[in-house]
Amino acid sequence: MTLQHLLVPTDFSAHADAALSHAVSLADRFNAALHLLHVVNDPGAGWYGLGDAEVQIDRLREMAEAKARDRLQGMAEDSSAVEVRTAVAQRLNLDVAHVIQEYVAGHTIDLVVMGTHGRQGLERLVLGSVANRLIRRSGCPVLTVREREAGGEELSDVKYETLLAPIDFSNHSRTALRLSKEVAARYGATQHLLFVAEKRVLPTFSDTGIPGVGVVEMDPDIVANAEAALEELNGNVGGPEVTSAYHVEEGDVAEDIVDFAETN
Repeated sequence: MTLQHLLVPTDFSAHADAALSHAVSLADRFNAALHLLHVVNDPGAGWYGLGDAEVQIDRLREMAEAKARDRLQGMAEDSSAVEVRTAVAQRLNLDVAHVIQEYVAGHTIDLVVMGTHGRQGLERLVLGSVANRLIRRSGCPVLTVREREAGGEELSDVKYETLLAPIDFSNHSRTALRLSKEVAARYGATQHLLFVAEKRVLPTFSDTGIPGVGVVEMDPDIVANAEAALEELNGNVGGPEVTSAYHVEEGDVAEDIVDFAETN
């Protein structure tokens, strides 16, 4: 597995700029082509009276596309990627995630790199609706990037030193691990494989019919053998040899993944 074509969908926000910094770095390390895509709304005739609808629509379409192309060209000139391609897509009924999907399918994109929210407000901060829909629908991996915090390190020269691959032993996690190894090899990074044995809370009912909750823990044998299983999986997925560490936690999967990432 290698990365040959990377896509950055952009709305020209600071979050999209942060995503571009990561994509430029990856494109450089993998000698990949970098695609920049901006989606604009194509106004329909319903915006105007019948007499001047066509003229007004054509004028707005041309203005929107010209402005978008100018900004994309500026982004392309600022990047150091080996090859940069720019595109503007216009749609009457704007579904940005669907337009990105179409571009991915039509250009053999290997990885989408995008900001987690743009101009729609704080509700986009944690996997905004476009990124969230794309993650669920896309046939290729999606890397989401948040804008750096005030006072944080500039993203002009992105480097990866530590990668985290949460593993549940599904085919999806195997694919993610294979890509993790490729990225780690390009950057000389250490990858951490993490398996979280989830404690599930289930509803219970007493003889009196009063509902309650109970905690169901994972089979202790699975937990005990998980670290060895992670090491075996890492060898079986193939790819370059990279420095790897193996970790097993018990608790809530999402919370433990975030905690591990923040503390390591």
